Amino acid sequence: MPPVSSPPAKAPRILAVDDQPENLELLAAILSDEGFDVGFASDGLAALEAVAAHPPQAILLDIMMPRLDGFEVCRRIKAARPTCFIPVVMLTALSDVESKIRGFENGADDFLNKPFHRIELLTRLRSLLRIRGLRDELDSTEALIFSMVHLLEEKDPLTRDHSQRVAAIAADTGRARKLSSRAQYNLTLGALLHDIGKLGVPESILLKQDAERTAEDQRIYRQHTALGERILAPIDSLAGAIPFVRQHHERRDGSGYPNGAVAAELAPEVELLAAANSYDMTRATHPSDLPARAEALRQEARAGRFETALVEEIIRAGERLEAAASLPTIEELLPAPEIDPGGRILVADDNSTNRQLYRELLQGAGYQVETANGGEAALAAYRKTKPDLMILDIRMPDIDGQEVCRIIKADESAAYLPVILVTAYEERGLRLRALDCSADELLLAPVNRLELLARVRSLLRLKIYYQDLVRHESVVLSLSAALEAKDPYTRGHSQRVGELSTRLARELGQDPVVVQRMRTAGLLHDIGKVAIPQSLLNKPGRLTSEEFTKLMTHPVVGWEICKPLRTAQSVLDCILYHHERFDGCGYPEGLSGEAIPYQARLLAVADALDALTSERAYRRSLSVDEAVQLLGHETEAGKWDPEIYSALTRLAQRGQADPRRLEV
Repeated sequence: MPPVSSPPAKAPRILAVDDQPENLELLAAILSDEGFDVGFASDGLAALEAVAAHPPQAILLDIMMPRLDGFEVCRRIKAARPTCFIPVVMLTALSDVESKIRGFENGADDFLNKPFHRIELLTRLRSLLRIRGLRDELDSTEALIFSMVHLLEEKDPLTRDHSQRVAAIAADTGRARKLSSRAQYNLTLGALLHDIGKLGVPESILLKQDAERTAEDQRIYRQHTALGERILAPIDSLAGAIPFVRQHHERRDGSGYPNGAVAAELAPEVELLAAANSYDMTRATHPSDLPARAEALRQEARAGRFETALVEEIIRAGERLEAAASLPTIEELLPAPEIDPGGRILVADDNSTNRQLYRELLQGAGYQVETANGGEAALAAYRKTKPDLMILDIRMPDIDGQEVCRIIKADESAAYLPVILVTAYEERGLRLRALDCSADELLLAPVNRLELLARVRSLLRLKIYYQDLVRHESVVLSLSAALEAKDPYTRGHSQRVGELSTRLARELGQDPVVVQRMRTAGLLHDIGKVAIPQSLLNKPGRLTSEEFTKLMTHPVVGWEICKPLRTAQSVLDCILYHHERFDGCGYPEGLSGEAIPYQARLLAVADALDALTSERAYRRSLSVDEAVQLLGHETEAGKWDPEIYSALTRLAQRGQADPRRLEV
């Protein structure tokens, strides 16, 4: 059971690697004073062992070391999926550009020359930890999406672990066909997510065999491919999965759906996944008969639905999977994706020759480039084009680059916009002032071509991660809505609870931040019901003790689902405790009175009112007046917070408590 309050966050762990004890002592003093948890390694091999034993949040890595130099250590760390996103700052006495380029080629995130300045070290470290935090959140939301698919499959013994098995078979076949790393990644990702659209299909249809479905059932069932596409469409990092989600029921003879595509219209990887999916679905009729499953897929090949050679490869991959001791995990199946950030770059420089050089260099690397001839023009261009990265000359006649950076970074929407300042003056004080105005990098002119491109590529990751994170979280909200939409009894419930909760919070004089928070709480409070069979949720009669115990798990499941989400941190208590009751008779922990978080008590009242005024399979709906009256009797008996119930009565008197009038 999760705790009522989370323990305080641990200090970020930093691994310092250097073969000189005096350097380690200096780093220890600087980092410890700033509250970091510091680990140490005196050479490259010891560093790899430390990373494996206790992965840090960031690494400060010397280059020149015995046994294994910093370049090789960095390469190995970045090549392994469990550690590939750990930021690495290379510390070196080498100031030549070639060393920096070699470091970036091996995956380094930043460089600092010895002797380094304390403020510069800390500023760069915090910037990289911010990027790492975003990457971790992004991983968490992707894992959440995978877990929701898994929970859906767990409801049916015939489909349990289906997507994971399909992914394993497809990945094995893809390797045998020597697909590129990018194609292999997209294939595996598509396999893991190919059925995500089924979250919006009623279980009464989903759990039937094909032969049992009516024509209308089949029409609704087949919509899962398009629904899956809509769910994933906003997320750039999952775009590679969309063709597989959309087309995994297509067949090369045109007999599939949704578009009846033929062989020439299907990418080979899509057909591969379709065949792997079809093979695994034969488990429903042949759970332990491998020859029968193989024959079923060969029949499809003979009918012209799949390529014969592909079918034989799929069968062999399936047999290897059955012989394996266990299913590979998602982490084992998905390699670290290649980040290839493109985007729009705005260059501001009052020298026309410099602007042209930047344009030719960056366009040659595949970026879109806009230029501005000074600070004022840069601000105007920024507001018009909203670039993904900016390169600003410091010395400009109207507004200098530092001031332009400061103005832009003051805009909350630009907090994660990477900014590179360029100067012809090598002065440490200037570098520190540049970092002080929230610039992400300062380069010396004339800028080395390779170093500039390496910096641009590295910094654009920040923008990509942030944008994808925001999109991921919007998708989670969409998934919550999709789960409700498939059930006429709950359609719109969370949206109405969210709106009524905001009205209650406003009536109770809560802070505007809390008022807005209640809308999110309402939208997410029932997301844990993804793990509850729909037949149980809509059972007409009284639940058995065992059934009610199962139902009582949904707040905890919802809490676990939403725990990784940045935007959900403030509403986790609402999700976990919205079924607690003031008299202690609720669940999951049986809290009572003020031991229940206030916002959870508020949400519980809104949830109860909407439930009472909604039609259910097991009872008729009440009018708002009837529901408010019933809640009043229950409040007198100690079930609800009297203050919150009183606020509800005031809303009701003004005609503002009817959930059906709250829908947007």
